[in-house]
Amino acid sequence: MHSKRFAYWALAIALGLAAPSAAQTVTYTASGAQRLSSPETTTDNQVTFRLHAPDAHQVALQGDWPGAPAQMHVDEHGVWITTIGPLPPDIYTYWFNVDGVRALDPSNAETQRGGNRFASLLMIHGAESRWWDVHAVPHGSIEQVWYASPTLSNAQRRMFVYLPPGYHAGNRRYPVLYLLHGGGGDEEAWTAQGRAPVILDNLIAAGRAAPMIVVMPNGIDGETHAQGYGLGPTPSPQQINAAPIDMARFAPHLPQIRLPYEGTFNESLVRDIIPFVDRTYRTRRDARHRAIAGLSLGAAQTVLISANNPTTFDYIGVFSGGGLVGEPDFEAQLEALAHNHVALYWTGAGDSDISIQRTQALYNAALAHGLSATYREIPGGHAWPVWRDFLVDFAPRLFK
Repeated sequence: MHSKRFAYWALAIALGLAAPSAAQTVTYTASGAQRLSSPETTTDNQVTFRLHAPDAHQVALQGDWPGAPAQMHVDEHGVWITTIGPLPPDIYTYWFNVDGVRALDPSNAETQRGGNRFASLLMIHGAESRWWDVHAVPHGSIEQVWYASPTLSNAQRRMFVYLPPGYHAGNRRYPVLYLLHGGGGDEEAWTAQGRAPVILDNLIAAGRAAPMIVVMPNGIDGETHAQGYGLGPTPSPQQINAAPIDMARFAPHLPQIRLPYEGTFNESLVRDIIPFVDRTYRTRRDARHRAIAGLSLGAAQTVLISANNPTTFDYIGVFSGGGLVGEPDFEAQLEALAHNHVALYWTGAGDSDISIQRTQALYNAALAHGLSATYREIPGGHAWPVWRDFLVDFAPRLFK
């Protein structure tokens, strides 16, 4: 009897659960203990976070909302608590700082990975987040596919491919959007952080966007696949983690970063990925039915790839990025895009975005060369809330 009771409490402690008490949000059943209620959201979008850490000396709540971090206080049961908000409807990431150690919320099964960073996930439902919230609409599917990249001298690289609702039920051919992640991401970024499949499901169901295939490759030359899938050994000999991005080098006063083209992912997308996609899926294989877009590093790649291939994409989306505006070779490339009657050159940045000046300069240069250019600016910085909104704006403009 005593051994069973000890095992029971050992399990409770291992799960980070508090002792039973009417003052707590923990209940116990015959089958064992339930988790703390964390995060707990009220109808007015205030959120309470709880962590059982009776031996901790200091706990803070970190998150990507304004005003973070928030110090937490501990009750008599060793449960650290804080309430924040109200928060506007959106997706947020958060974690606990426990005596200087970053920790996920053990009571929340929803997590998100970005590169080598993990965080707990919080969804605040509402009108502003409706396009990246899951609704009862027809859903597409996601395939994780491997392709060969002779350009990168790599026999296997992985990418995610979104297939729209109904793809597997017929023989229709679809237009394709090539969607690129930023410098700290990989082929999972637009699915896990950008919510691209959910956004496309909702836009297609509402009749706002054409059904399309969305290809999300890994844009880092040295990587073959994302981390975190047990594809090891760890680290895999075929996988090199992307180096941390030094955001200071994107400062407005510094010269635009010159990305190489030949022998890189930028060339590989056109030489390796597009032919693979056209062989593997029922695609419409002309520029009129092909689009490319990306954020941050992916925005710079989008600019470079489209500039070097002026007859390949009719729709170009630059989310928080720029180009070598003012350099004669690049200006001539913009002229070639205009000569080939590109249907849309979409640009956008957050109003506090580190890339806003470069994005505005690119937009003005595109206009000067007669491109069908547009610019969107919304509140926010160099972050996913801005880029998700940009995809909601960009996707419905495609393939008209």
